[in-house]
Amino acid sequence: MGTNIITKTDREMEDRMLAVSSDPERADTLQKARAFKRTWLELAEALAKVQHETAWERWGFTDFDAYCRKELHLRSSTVAKLLGSYRFLETSAPRVIERARGPEREQAAIPSMASVEFVKKATDRNAADPETLEQIQRVAFDEGMDSSLLAKKFKDVAFPVTASDKRDKLRGAIAQTARRLSQLIAEDGSPVPKKLAIQLEELVGELLGTIEN
Repeated sequence: MGTNIITKTDREMEDRMLAVSSDPERADTLQKARAFKRTWLELAEALAKVQHETAWERWGFTDFDAYCRKELHLRSSTVAKLLGSYRFLETSAPRVIERARGPEREQAAIPSMASVEFVKKATDRNAADPETLEQIQRVAFDEGMDSSLLAKKFKDVAFPVTASDKRDKLRGAIAQTARRLSQLIAEDGSPVPKKLAIQLEELVGELLGTIEN
């Protein structure tokens, strides 16, 4: 059997839940924050409600971000991802939210936030045709395909590498190699003659100036 490790943050949040038990909405949002990995969608929905109703004001916080950070121990970047993924489902796949709210929600297949983010980025990128995007949604939201498998199967279609991407990658590789060469020939004990080293330094500088401007 595994051992449940109670962290300091868990204890603080449990104590806070008891302290605010007279306010069901506040206690419920705290509980969902503790169970974040398992119930991210429920937490996202609760956060969206708190933000929409500005409930954090009546709880004595200066702003929504302060409430999330101080009471729920959630970073701003995490909250942004939660709300972004939830709102994408609201507009593009409300059936997932309805499933999570339904009578059989404990058995309902809820996609991971990473899977929702993949579908959202693929949709925002708009590189794939509508039929492929629909297929990506179906396997992610209805069949529960993991984000790593989604990337393996659809990355090249949803996020094709453009000629510009290839140029940028090559430019970065050349710049990195040129800088490394410059460092090596400048080291003590370098076998490169001083005159040649100076010429190479000038050429490296010219090369970097050309590809980075």
